[in-house]
Amino acid sequence: MRVKTSLSTQKMDKEVQDTIEEAEIYLKKLIALDNDLEAAVEQIITTFEETNKNIQEKFSNLKTTLVKLLDKREGILLDQSKKIKDEAIEPLNDCRKIVQDKMMTTHKLIDSGNAIMPSRFDTFMKDASLLGSLPEVPQLKEVPYISFHCCESSENEAKHILENLGEVSRIAPAQITQMTEKPGAILVEWQIVENEERMTDIQDFRLQRAFGDVIKDKHLIVNFNDCYKGPESQYLVRDLQPGQPYSFRVSCKFEGIAEWSSWSLPQVFCTNLRPFSWQENADFMISAENKIAKPCRDNASILFSDGAQFFVGHSIEFTFLETDEKHSKAIIGLVTEDIAQTISNLESLKEGSFLIMQNGQILVDGTEKSTVLPAFVKGQKVSFSSGVANSGKLRLNIDSNEKRVTYDWLVKPDSKMYFVAQFSSTHWKIFVE
Repeated sequence: MRVKTSLSTQKMDKEVQDTIEEAEIYLKKLIALDNDLEAAVEQIITTFEETNKNIQEKFSNLKTTLVKLLDKREGILLDQSKKIKDEAIEPLNDCRKIVQDKMMTTHKLIDSGNAIMPSRFDTFMKDASLLGSLPEVPQLKEVPYISFHCCESSENEAKHILENLGEVSRIAPAQITQMTEKPGAILVEWQIVENEERMTDIQDFRLQRAFGDVIKDKHLIVNFNDCYKGPESQYLVRDLQPGQPYSFRVSCKFEGIAEWSSWSLPQVFCTNLRPFSWQENADFMISAENKIAKPCRDNASILFSDGAQFFVGHSIEFTFLETDEKHSKAIIGLVTEDIAQTISNLESLKEGSFLIMQNGQILVDGTEKSTVLPAFVKGQKVSFSSGVANSGKLRLNIDSNEKRVTYDWLVKPDSKMYFVAQFSSTHWKIFVE
């Protein structure tokens, strides 16, 4: 009986302990949820205060500007009215002075005629002959009738604009949904938030980047700069420093509306993958943080990437800064990690290689394909992007001069790869990113 009691007690103690452990885990989750709710409330209050401050500042500045503009316009109109009055009255005053002088002379003539003496008859008639003709005086319809008119439609339009000025958004119409680290880059993706108030189509998006974490350091907001404008809903932001946080935000422009929408919630992210770069090679001049390579002798050895840097989900772009049109050979492509250190000539490769020749010829595992890409020319860009096909193979998309080809390469999707290049003359120069 004692043994059974002991076992029962042990079982009970274990159940209690397990329950306590589950309760502690549950409590941690509740605390995390409470923290999330606290952060959500703080975000609402903070953005509410910032929004009210922005509204007050905007309308205060606008009131000042409008008063200045109205005062200025009032002054211009008053000056115009005064100018018309002055220019119209001056000749009339001159004419009136002539008329009044003649009136005075005529009054004198009449007075002298009433008291004329026979001895003064000749003098009177001589003065009468000087009366002359009447001066020409304009009719009322010929002189200015100064008035003021303000176009009612313009006034109503201005009132309508002011009545509908500004907009308070519950949430910005475009929001960043995902960020993925790439070598020396971050792929930023966004989408439209469902909003019944907005039924018009989106015309363009605008992505901005700022150095640092703007959520922690609000003063860094002034560092936001455009890095993309266009219709796409994702963009690969390049030339980033590994381990350095960057802030991103996005806005959009609705069809038929000139202004950009409010900004999305800022998102902070960093990449820990170093940028694509070439390995040091005695046969090449390497520059620009090992992104640019130029052969310094003919028939140079194979130029390898600085390690197996290419993985599934990555995309890489080769740019030909200089080319040799005298029938010299050039090859770029990818090779798997297991064969990279055992090869000396790319043309002789069989398995584990995906290569493009200078004439656009494609070699997959040593087999020439029927599809041909444009031949290499100065300024041309050739890009490789990768994903996993339904068959489990590595799917490669190659883009060159607006032409795309797609192949399912018979290598494992988790394979690590080197990107490579080989040139037969010194007149080639290549950039990778």
